[in-house]
Amino acid sequence: MSLRERLKESRRNAKKTQAEVAEAVGITQPAYQALESGKNQKSAYLPMIANVLGVDPYWLTTGNSPESFDSSEITDPIAVTDELKDQFVWVDVVEASFSCGNGESIEFHFDAINGKIPFPPTFLKDRNVTEQTMKIIKAKGDSMADFIKDGDLVGINLSQTDVIDGEIYAVYLAGEGMIKQVFKEADGSLVLHSLNEKYRDKVVTEENGKNFKVMGRQIWRAG
Repeated sequence: MSLRERLKESRRNAKKTQAEVAEAVGITQPAYQALESGKNQKSAYLPMIANVLGVDPYWLTTGNSPESFDSSEITDPIAVTDELKDQFVWVDVVEASFSCGNGESIEFHFDAINGKIPFPPTFLKDRNVTEQTMKIIKAKGDSMADFIKDGDLVGINLSQTDVIDGEIYAVYLAGEGMIKQVFKEADGSLVLHSLNEKYRDKVVTEENGKNFKVMGRQIWRAG
């Protein structure tokens, strides 16, 4: 199959529209449509598109079977091959955990790196992040549905911990890591808002603020 045929078949199998795929990887719909129509034959975003569609990035890019590579070269969830690895910045997919010290200090660390996802260098440059300051975590639960669903991959910028009103952040509160929309109140408190109406807002005040920490701002999602 040609690239356009692989894209069309994969997208239909994933039950996604062209607009949904384009939004997930951060390109315009016409740019994606140019790939699926055959007008464009190459794009640095193909590995990201493959991840959104749930297909092997090497197969989508080249049409060749990934089985031709040694298994030691496969990194879950993306195959880092010699042909592709130098074209992209590979961002860690991590498991996050938190540790509390004396009740005032909260430290965030990664328990495990579960793989890598490739991004074009321009993607990171446009968002002012590097492979050190951007990490990818997996969303749990449906509190942010339909924008972020259970199991979605969420990219966060660890260097952006100052709260911008209304933006989405990965945060820690009272022993729990979560992804929430954060609003600033006039009295200095913060409201952690869930997009799913069945979940109540959580309020961060001076009293419980010692058990609160912002991990980073959400800058990307796929699922």
